[in-house]
Amino acid sequence: MNSPIPCHALPTPSPPPETLSFYQRRDIQKPLTPEPEEFEIVKKPTKAAHTTTRPFVTRCLNIIQKLLKELDGRDKIMKVLQYFIKILLHYNLVHAKHWSTITSNFSMTRKLLRLGTAIGPIGRFSLAKNSLSETVILSNAIVNNISDDVFCLYKLGVFGSYLGERSERLSAYCWFAGIFVDLRENMKSLLNLQKNASKLSLQERKEKIFVTEISIIKLLMDGIFCACDIWKPTHSPSTQAWSGFLSGFLAAYKLWIKFSV
Repeated sequence: MNSPIPCHALPTPSPPPETLSFYQRRDIQKPLTPEPEEFEIVKKPTKAAHTTTRPFVTRCLNIIQKLLKELDGRDKIMKVLQYFIKILLHYNLVHAKHWSTITSNFSMTRKLLRLGTAIGPIGRFSLAKNSLSETVILSNAIVNNISDDVFCLYKLGVFGSYLGERSERLSAYCWFAGIFVDLRENMKSLLNLQKNASKLSLQERKEKIFVTEISIIKLLMDGIFCACDIWKPTHSPSTQAWSGFLSGFLAAYKLWIKFSV
């Protein structure tokens, strides 16, 4: 009879293979090359940083460049600086000896930039094609621009004081009349836009209403400034400083909107 084999002599069975969890199996089978989604997750913050900072700065610089290239843009930038300094001078915030010379230079430079602007309305003038109202408006614009040129040449020493002073006064009256004409046209455009008479989309109509309202306020500032030139009230220095600054700022802002589209 065979003797029983002791327990310690029996072969020890090998342990069963360890059961891997789902996440461990996934890590083993995962390829070494990262999946496309992982690249996207890493790159997204970089793209977001660029879209929020770089394009905004570039867009602003492009608009400023366009403003400086345009003759009207340079004129409006100088006008804002000119009347901002005048505000500072009026409240004695800067030394008058130095800064008053700068404002005079800005004023003369702007007059030189506008020299010869009468060519535009002269080219559009036609008794055969234009209506009576158009002829009167163009005639007023031509006289206004020519008198501005004569006053500029007077400042340069080409003409005497007699012609220079009268051309300045004539220019003020013509400008005042032109402001009323422009106000009337802008008010008509605003009413038409508010009544939705045009075939514009809602967003385009809102934008045009906003720009027209800016034009109306700017023209009101011009009217106040021009009225001080004609009637010369005692408070005209401060009134003209503020109205000239606001008019220039609003005109520059309109150009900013135009170039930002």
